[in-house]
Amino acid sequence: MLKKSFVWSLIFSVLFFCTSDKISAKEKFKFDAPNPSTEFSKMDFPQLYPTYSWEPLPNTEFYQVQVVKIDGTKEKIVRELKNQFSLSRVTDSQPFNEEGKYFWKVRVIDKKNKPLSDWSEKKFFTVEMPVNFAVLGDSISHGGSNFIPAGQLSCQWETYCEIPVKNLARSGDTTQMMIERFDADILPFQPKILIIMGGVNDIREGKNFDEVIKNLEILREKCLTNNIEPIFCTITPMNEKIISGRKIFLTDNDWRTQRKKINSWILENGGIDVSSKLEDENGELQEKFTVDGLHPDLRGKILIGKSIEKSLKEKFGDKNVF
Repeated sequence: MLKKSFVWSLIFSVLFFCTSDKISAKEKFKFDAPNPSTEFSKMDFPQLYPTYSWEPLPNTEFYQVQVVKIDGTKEKIVRELKNQFSLSRVTDSQPFNEEGKYFWKVRVIDKKNKPLSDWSEKKFFTVEMPVNFAVLGDSISHGGSNFIPAGQLSCQWETYCEIPVKNLARSGDTTQMMIERFDADILPFQPKILIIMGGVNDIREGKNFDEVIKNLEILREKCLTNNIEPIFCTITPMNEKIISGRKIFLTDNDWRTQRKKINSWILENGGIDVSSKLEDENGELQEKFTVDGLHPDLRGKILIGKSIEKSLKEKFGDKNVF
């Protein structure tokens, strides 16, 4: 009888622990795993500075992103990021300029970094080099948009260019910043043609046209020294009324005059006009193309992408670069 009681006691103990394990596993996290919304897998190339985005969950505030490099059967964590300015995204401040396969995932955490959800599904991307075409630029090329995260197709003009273009842009860059990161960010990819679209942040900060042109000349020389053919694009316009209403930083200098002189130099040097179709009669960004007054949105990005595609085909259609 004692043995029988012991057996039943053992059975109940096992059942209890199994049940409690299931309950604790089920109740371990307060929230469901987030749903990633980036579209790296649909892009010709991932961004050099990726923006990781997800669908934010109600009553959450903090998220942790982890990026892992796959090396055969080994996995190495190369990034751990925490959102700061948005509930739905975070942009990597470090470039992915090393060839390889990667994946990223995201989870909900509290302010002390304690996990409040399980990890999301893994989202994979591959960094390849060399490339034929690449773009060096600011947020206009990186994927700047008022509402849509830069890791989604619809906010990048590269999406609407049939020629695959590696996105080496970085939001917030001035032409001086592009010079400073040229060797580390551009040279590893060995592009044959480098599209350069910069200057809008320079004139926002009040820089004169001659300073910007000097920087563009330096970028051109760095390209030619490294057997890269540079192609400049005109600076896109801004809408001062919308910018002022949204409290986006803009100096009170005559940015229209500065932009016009820089764009004249660009066109005189064989550059691509991506801006004239975006302008109104006053040389400002048409309201129908923007929400924040600075970044062309979907229709504007389509016009930019198609303009660049047309020009590249005209310039290089008879060369073996596609």
